[in-house]
Amino acid sequence: MYSWDEEPVFCFTSDIDWASEDIIQYSHHTLSGNDLKLTYFNTHTSPFLNELDQSEQIRMLIHPNFLPDSSHGTSFKEVIDYCLKLASNADGFRSHRYFEVNDIMDEFAKRGFKFVSNHCTQCETYIKPLKHRSGLLSIPIFLEDGGYLLMDATLNFSSLIHRLETPGLKVINFHPAHMAFNTPSFDYTRAIKDSMSRQAWNNLATPQIQKIEHKGLGIRNIIQQVIEFAFSKNHTIVSMHKIYNEYMTGSTR
Repeated sequence: MYSWDEEPVFCFTSDIDWASEDIIQYSHHTLSGNDLKLTYFNTHTSPFLNELDQSEQIRMLIHPNFLPDSSHGTSFKEVIDYCLKLASNADGFRSHRYFEVNDIMDEFAKRGFKFVSNHCTQCETYIKPLKHRSGLLSIPIFLEDGGYLLMDATLNFSSLIHRLETPGLKVINFHPAHMAFNTPSFDYTRAIKDSMSRQAWNNLATPQIQKIEHKGLGIRNIIQQVIEFAFSKNHTIVSMHKIYNEYMTGSTR
């Protein structure tokens, strides 16, 4: 049996979604950053994340945007080429808004990619990796911050505990902007982003973040409680690459 067949196994990931350097740093430090074995899915150049990646404190993968009017390119291959300039050693990906078709999966497999994390569940229990038809290993997400805001608008952590306690992969995915602003409802951060130019968003600084962030109950509080739960119960926390390696080597407990 794999470890996730016997117990909850936690893995923390983040899609940076063109967030400013200050938003990324604010999120990273607020959420116990280096202790989480974080995997970041990158959309643009971030000197802060590049430094963490080079010192092996995180792993940097790519977050390609294949949607119309993408700043990454106008074809699947162009988008992938662009993103690989951001993280040349990337061997896994997650698409922006989880967009995929077989052509994309086959292209990544052809380029030697190992895994994809593109399927977001509603906190399903007993999650395990799946082999995609392309040969890529698919590692599903247990909880995504935006998805959870839609799933439980009350942000009642106690209703989540019984799912966290079950065996299975618990891939937790969050976005730096949601963490920095402590988003209380799905439209909150969207309204902030729509209120400013792209340039202003890309340069949003810490004083502005502290002024904008929600001071009451928000999604950051839920993610923090998940982290505290994993640590307090001494549950296994692994990187996304560790999941891949365990699956491929057939490691058991």
